[in-house]
Amino acid sequence: MTMRPIIAIRTHQWTEEEERLFALLRDVPGHDLVVVFHNRPDGLKLPLDVIDINDDWLTEHRLSPVRDWGWRCGDYFYYALRLARPDYTHYWLVEPDLYFSGEPGGFFGRFEAVTTDALGYGLKRMEGRTPYTRGLTGVAHHKALFPLTRLSGDALDRLLPRRQEYSDVPRAPRFFTNEEVFVFSHAVADGDLTTGRLEDVAPEWFEGVRFAPSPDMLAEVLDEKSLPEGRIFHPVRARAAFKNAIATRLAGSHFFFLNNVLEALALMSQEELEEMAEAAGQKILTQLEYVHQRSLRAARRRDRQASQVSK
Repeated sequence: MTMRPIIAIRTHQWTEEEERLFALLRDVPGHDLVVVFHNRPDGLKLPLDVIDINDDWLTEHRLSPVRDWGWRCGDYFYYALRLARPDYTHYWLVEPDLYFSGEPGGFFGRFEAVTTDALGYGLKRMEGRTPYTRGLTGVAHHKALFPLTRLSGDALDRLLPRRQEYSDVPRAPRFFTNEEVFVFSHAVADGDLTTGRLEDVAPEWFEGVRFAPSPDMLAEVLDEKSLPEGRIFHPVRARAAFKNAIATRLAGSHFFFLNNVLEALALMSQEELEEMAEAAGQKILTQLEYVHQRSLRAARRRDRQASQVSK
């Protein structure tokens, strides 16, 4: 087989994170580069070819526009990519919160002769049940992390009609299966497709790194470290995105508690809600300041220890 791969950035915005990833990936040898853009604002011009995906595209291609599909259904981006660029053999989908130490060409080069149909990080059989597995019956459940994956054209040609059939069946949005489970459960179950782990092909790129759904890391911290060349980290954010991610996690950590006090909240006015939000903000700020001081003291200790070692 003559390999012809393409890399696609998956995003819903164009910020310094996307610019950073674009600058790294634009010159990867032997790979074309595009962006698959979720709901691109009118008039937004980008420095590379764009494949647009939105609710109208989903309707046209018989895919369910579940409310958070842009976050939950990364495979939709793959289908848009395959239909728009059908002449490639293998398709990479990368998310902006990936961090490469050094040039990423060496990583992608490791896969030049690897024909595996579905590759992801940490591919494994799932134990127990989650909302996403409850929504998928008839196959053994598998998953792999989705910020960096590669699927073959053959795999995408087989997965799209399965996702369309899946979308045809009404189901509670909470149980609509995400991309990690849907793609890899079907790929493993399909006897005509091959599957594998990224870390088995390029183990040194994942040695000693944090590659997980959370917690978020600040790009500036990694920039200042003497990292070995040729490593991949996830999730890594630029400063603005990092602050927003922390704020989102702080707010989201209280969501399920609020569901336990619905009757009381129904009696509250908008003014009272704002009062509670302001009080909560002040308490969170106190916690952040306390942890911030601890981090400064820890940094000073590290500096002293480094100074003593250098003497």
